[in-house]
Amino acid sequence: MSKKRIVGMAIAIASLTSLEPTKVFGQNPTESTEAAQGDLLELSLEELLNMKITSGSFLDLDLKNSALSLTVINQDQIHLSGARHLSELLEIYVPGFQYMYNKWNGVIWGMRGVAADRNTKFIFLVNGHKMNTEARDGANMELDLGMLGDIERVEIIRGPSGLIYGSGAIGGVVNIVTERYKKDEVKASVTQGTWNGENFSRQYELSAASKINEHSNIVITGGYRQSDGIGTERGRLYGRPHWPYPQWMENPPADGVPTSGSAWSTPGNYRFGVDYNYKNFRYYSRYTHQVTNASGYFPVDGWPDFVNSDTLAPDRMIDGQLRNIKGFYGQIEPGNTNRRQYVINNFTNQFSYELPVKDNSVILNAGFDMNTNRIQLEDMKSAVVASANSYSSDRHPWRVETFGERRYNASAMYMLKTVPKLQLAVGYQFRLFDIGKDMAGYNSQDEKRSHPIVSDVIYTNHAVFAEGIYKLSEKLNAQFGLRYDRHTRTAQFGGVVTPKIALVAKANENNIFKVMYQTSANNGNADNYEFNRNTIGDDGQPFAGNDYHYEKPYEKPGPNSTPIPPVTTEILHRLKPERSSSIELTSVHSLLDNRLSVLPSLSYNTVKDLFTWNQQIFRVVNSGSYSFMNAELDIRYNSSNVTLGINHVLSKIANTKVADYYEEYQLNVFNGYDSASVGNGVYKYTPKPVKSNVDPTKDSVTTVRINSIRDQITVDGKNFLNLVSNITKIYLDYKPTSWLTLHTDARLFWGLTGRRDIHTYSTANQNNPILADYGSSYGYNNQYPYLGIHNSLMVKWNLSVNIQANEKLSFSVYAYDILSGARSINSLRWQQSGNSMEHTDLFGVDRTSFAVKLNYKFGL
Repeated sequence: MSKKRIVGMAIAIASLTSLEPTKVFGQNPTESTEAAQGDLLELSLEELLNMKITSGSFLDLDLKNSALSLTVINQDQIHLSGARHLSELLEIYVPGFQYMYNKWNGVIWGMRGVAADRNTKFIFLVNGHKMNTEARDGANMELDLGMLGDIERVEIIRGPSGLIYGSGAIGGVVNIVTERYKKDEVKASVTQGTWNGENFSRQYELSAASKINEHSNIVITGGYRQSDGIGTERGRLYGRPHWPYPQWMENPPADGVPTSGSAWSTPGNYRFGVDYNYKNFRYYSRYTHQVTNASGYFPVDGWPDFVNSDTLAPDRMIDGQLRNIKGFYGQIEPGNTNRRQYVINNFTNQFSYELPVKDNSVILNAGFDMNTNRIQLEDMKSAVVASANSYSSDRHPWRVETFGERRYNASAMYMLKTVPKLQLAVGYQFRLFDIGKDMAGYNSQDEKRSHPIVSDVIYTNHAVFAEGIYKLSEKLNAQFGLRYDRHTRTAQFGGVVTPKIALVAKANENNIFKVMYQTSANNGNADNYEFNRNTIGDDGQPFAGNDYHYEKPYEKPGPNSTPIPPVTTEILHRLKPERSSSIELTSVHSLLDNRLSVLPSLSYNTVKDLFTWNQQIFRVVNSGSYSFMNAELDIRYNSSNVTLGINHVLSKIANTKVADYYEEYQLNVFNGYDSASVGNGVYKYTPKPVKSNVDPTKDSVTTVRINSIRDQITVDGKNFLNLVSNITKIYLDYKPTSWLTLHTDARLFWGLTGRRDIHTYSTANQNNPILADYGSSYGYNNQYPYLGIHNSLMVKWNLSVNIQANEKLSFSVYAYDILSGARSINSLRWQQSGNSMEHTDLFGVDRTSFAVKLNYKFGL
């Protein structure tokens, strides 16, 4: 079947069915959010626990009786916290959630034992509609977008949730529920922030809600955010940063090095949304444009206008001292990598319709999404070079890579409620992914249209699912479900089955106990399964079967240019789906006349065949298996003028032997490169093989041992490498008067303990013999400044004062990262480690900042 015919069929399905379930998508369109579940800002703890949820189940369940670990962040909490973006909001409130940074990809989420190099292990939803991309990067479109003013609440499922959402819910699910029509109203907000009085951020948001007639209404929202960030070269790199930092040099700067650009800067993010309701029909559309500058995470380049140790290069002032290009800073040669800028454009269209069938119902859903994923060069000025009155003339935003996709989905679900003691949902979902071109029609590397980033390919996924709850007695319910997905690339494995089963026991009105077994799986993406930018040449064709090559064969190789081994589609298609499972015991206890709630949880989790990038063979592999225990305690108190939340999470690796997961690969040995002219002064470079001593007619081969689990957890199988496994979070709202609310929140990270052995390794004093084979990489590790992050407390502390002047006007003042000085451990974010031999970067970028916000409501 032709590609055009398949896409045409998908469009026809979406348009004919006008289909994401109203249950998952939101409330019945004929009801306002206010009428359906009350004003979230005024609910007591008991009312919140009894609130109907829209995430994690197809059924009509409340938070207290649902068989899942769910956190709900309401609109009031979003406003009082002043969270600047979604990742910060989640880290403030969600037990165990943390975000880190991968300077090659952007913000990375971590929770429930999972933190990979891309956000493909979590599902991101808007009104229950799945936003994850299938081309490569998963949930990447609103991580630091900002502009949270259109959100009614955020629902977060901790742990696997494959039954409801299918592929991707390995670590959890984040669902943004946008604000619905309540009354005719126009709302506007203006936010102005600063880090140091010299660098500023600006954010503007506007929404308008109007009742069209008795049966229909519309809400239109928009926002714009721009930020200078913390300031050019004001961030600091600590730890042992990987390339382009010169890791091979002894005696690195003891106080770290300045970063190249400005962390948390963006030239401009924006968002537009339309929510239209007519009786039982709902249409929701959302467009987002997110730009993230990565320059604030790369080391400063003091001589971007000179190459190597050019004797003509002048001395320059770097980090407060006059430096020579022959010294340490002259070894930093990032090229243009320190100008990487990540641009994500996403356009979603969602349709839902609920058809009553007596006391039951049929829910029809459809969606159409478009996405652009682009890396380009930031228009960045260097303070160092500007003072020397010299800079490269390359000022336009060169597209390093751009690609995208179009996604189509349609589903139908039947809700059965007429059988005594039983509630049952059964349904079918079809999804089609048209992968390759971005919204503008490009799929190219370095603006070469003949060199795609991902292969142009179409995937389909068919899913059938059923979920039910059966009332065994007045105090005992059984919840169960089964889902079967058949994706284009998992069909050879028989598809994927994700079951769930749970028991919910009600001891009395104040004490409920739950035991749950749930699973999830995750297909790979097109970048995993097909030829990509690394295995396709400038002619658009895959490299020949046995040819080793460079990523960019027409650029002269540098010291970090890795010969890329050949690969076949047969090898790529062998990737098995990732899988996770969890057995969890949790409970809900209400005390002090329902003012106090205690929610403990203990789970045993297993992650199997996780997709991880391996630099030696230059592709994604299945990483084996690991298990861990996760213990959580979430305490919430709510009175007339005080809201207090305290939660703590402890995660520990269990029953995992890292040594069991080594795999061996035979790779050719190379020494330098060969070059051949292709005309017009252009040369093609190829790796130069070393001939075998045994048979000079053959190339020399070496055996490489790969263990991708070792890049996720410590070699002794006790700790995570990328996750802080011991986290406490506290948030407090105090309302001394009707017009004043004081807020504070703190996140306490009790050490990145999994990296202790790496940070303290010394070849002179090998305190961990297990790491002996990493000796050449870790030779000078203990000389680097880690600020004690592996064994010291790191605190992120925020404050706010919120004044409600009258019904229309409110004013807020925020202080962020109060304890984070320029050289403080509290300023750190850490590099997500895709390679434990190299990735130990620490970024001093969470610096103290302040903001003021003005909100005003105009009545229509």
